[in-house]
Amino acid sequence: MCLAGVGAALLAWFLLAPVPAGDRAAQQAGTDIDQWGIVSPRALSPTRLARYQVAPGPDGPVRFVETRSARAITLELESIDPARMPPSLLDFRLRGTGDPAYREPVAPVRAGLDRQVVGFDSARRPLPGARLHLLFPHPLEPDQVYHLAIADRFFGGGHRSGPLNVELRYRPERISGSIQVNQVGFEPAARKIAFVGNWLGTAGALPIDATGFAVIDLDGGAVVHEGGLDRRAMADPWSGNDVYQADFSTLTRPGRYQVRVAGLGVSEPFRIAARIHEPIYRRVMRLFYHSRNGTPVLAPFADPGYERPDGGVPAALDGQLHASVADSALGCAEADCRSHPVAGGWFDAGDYGQYVPNAAPVWYWVGAAFDLAPGRFMDGDLGIPESGNGIPDLLDELEWGMGWMLSMQDDGDGGVYFRITSRSWDDMLPHQLTQPRLIAEKTTHASASFAAAAAIHARLIEPYRPSRARQALAAAQRAWEFLDSHPQWPAEGERYRNPPGIHAGEYAESSADDNRLWAAAELYRATGEPRYRVAYERLAPRVHIDPTANVSYGQLAMAAFWAWTMAADRPGGDPDVDPALARKARDAVIAAGNWRIAKANEHPFRAPMHQFVGFTGWGSFAESTRATVPLLQAYRLTAEPRFLDWAWETPNIQLGANPQSLCYITGVGARSPRWPLSKLSRFDSQAAPLNGIPVIGPHYALHAISPQMIAVNAAYLPPNKPRMAEPRTAMDFADAYPALRRYTDSDYLPPMSEPTVADYAQVGVAYGLLRAPGLGAEIQEHAKRASTRTPD
Repeated sequence: MCLAGVGAALLAWFLLAPVPAGDRAAQQAGTDIDQWGIVSPRALSPTRLARYQVAPGPDGPVRFVETRSARAITLELESIDPARMPPSLLDFRLRGTGDPAYREPVAPVRAGLDRQVVGFDSARRPLPGARLHLLFPHPLEPDQVYHLAIADRFFGGGHRSGPLNVELRYRPERISGSIQVNQVGFEPAARKIAFVGNWLGTAGALPIDATGFAVIDLDGGAVVHEGGLDRRAMADPWSGNDVYQADFSTLTRPGRYQVRVAGLGVSEPFRIAARIHEPIYRRVMRLFYHSRNGTPVLAPFADPGYERPDGGVPAALDGQLHASVADSALGCAEADCRSHPVAGGWFDAGDYGQYVPNAAPVWYWVGAAFDLAPGRFMDGDLGIPESGNGIPDLLDELEWGMGWMLSMQDDGDGGVYFRITSRSWDDMLPHQLTQPRLIAEKTTHASASFAAAAAIHARLIEPYRPSRARQALAAAQRAWEFLDSHPQWPAEGERYRNPPGIHAGEYAESSADDNRLWAAAELYRATGEPRYRVAYERLAPRVHIDPTANVSYGQLAMAAFWAWTMAADRPGGDPDVDPALARKARDAVIAAGNWRIAKANEHPFRAPMHQFVGFTGWGSFAESTRATVPLLQAYRLTAEPRFLDWAWETPNIQLGANPQSLCYITGVGARSPRWPLSKLSRFDSQAAPLNGIPVIGPHYALHAISPQMIAVNAAYLPPNKPRMAEPRTAMDFADAYPALRRYTDSDYLPPMSEPTVADYAQVGVAYGLLRAPGLGAEIQEHAKRASTRTPD
């Protein structure tokens, strides 16, 4: 229904029109607007269409025409024949009677094609988007009318009596997809960078003829900054572009601006202003309120139109113990092993399942943010029912989540059930469910992660609700005692698997050592008891130190190292703490910051991600703010400004400075996804999804587990895979479809479109920390106070 993240960014140039309410998945087919997941230029008002370097094509096989530059033209086609690759240059002639260079028809010097799936119809069949790219030898003159003649044989012949004629113009005052910038904007003191470049499919990178750029003040039209374009990569295999960087960091005056590059056009507008990220923090973190189970979601707290007055899953259905629980290795210690009431919490992701291992990192991300700059999170800043109670809203939201976490604990022995879900994926709003939701087996992973999260909760809520803190800490300690007195299950090296007849997230991981290590570190930090120190020091040598890992349900070692660093640094600390292990934990945190800077320096789009192209996925690129907290943690420990400088830069990719010029948060920026995998959004009455959903973004190779994923992989042209069997370097991927363009906006593609509550937390707290200037001083001042505070 919207910006179907196409590889060459043609389809991503259109704004959105409403579609009928109801099941949004069924709206992906029908009209030009819905079928292609975009809004056709024919459907745009003249005022809105006039903003972009795009125009409708003539009736027939050409849908849209885009001027990528003064020399490059891209046409979106109904279809292409791969057998016609490469296109013959003789099939195209461009003529413009008002331009001496084109008074006689001129052939292109390069022609290329590309294709990818841009959406699915109502029968879930793929809709491929095909593009033809033509590069001409001379620049087009602004606003002149040109006519492109395309020989009928290019389309296979037999369609018409003569060539197809396409009228086009180059308008330099319009927005160009060849200039990519953060579409929200920048804090005045932050580094400010835009990227310049584009891709012409099999014809290669778009040549950038300009050597400089200008920044235009939109309120007065004056040029307020000029600079040179710095080349970062040629024929970049990540994007297909020749990538150039436009650095205008010295521009600090608040205002509204655009970047202009001669021969291309202008960028999307952006702002320079203090507190530029504050609205994004609010949008992302309010997803927790909208995802609450067990309560009506009502005005004035809900976003208008997104209320759920019928609430969540009916209480009578939450929950029933699955038959496998009694027979599992960790069993059931309750008096009634058939039902177990569960209440509250948040729906984990696109569906309505609730999973302890994936919810637990929410407490890590929030706890880390409070370790850095707790003053940035205030009572009343999220506009939820608890606002105004004297407790920071973010902690109120954790309170709602902890109520559910506590209800997942077996009262008999302290072990923790892994999840509560329906038997299969639900295709309705949660209050419409009719079958009991099933509680899965207790696991070591869930019990350990619960212990860590509950210990963090006790520490955070203690100043406001001491009785709740005592309850949470007691539950954490009971879970630890369960771990100490029961065998590990699944066994080390084995992964959890669903029992027969259950289709739900497995969140399978093969080791529980990192879960246990995190629990030991957090419990030691919360209590100072020697038994947790002994446990940590016993486990730590068994846990691999990987500072490149993002904290998640399956990667918890870095969470443990942060907790241990904070515990070891506290005043009046335990003299028996092994200084070597404390140093290793601290060094790992700093190494995590250093690694992200090193990778960002290497990457053409300054992305703090692994350099192997094939690893692109699960938010590694689009969720660039997952690097924010690790960078700020390193800054807290070292006070080195470079960590802070890079933290301020982390939003840029997520907010539009990427090859698709797409903001990967719904409702944010000029263009953002409209088809995240969210059942709440699919079945509500609104055409647009909830604001603030941080979609996962480009994914290099989807698993072949559904017809839709198989179709997406098969449609790429250039092909899905490189020619060599085992590509190693980035250049080995150069003949395959570029990784950073492999995003299709569709809720049928979970690896591209389904974030979880853990994603909400890590992205949301990043914008919360970056929500106002003065962050560096605030972090160091808080660190100083923490180091001199009298211990309990």
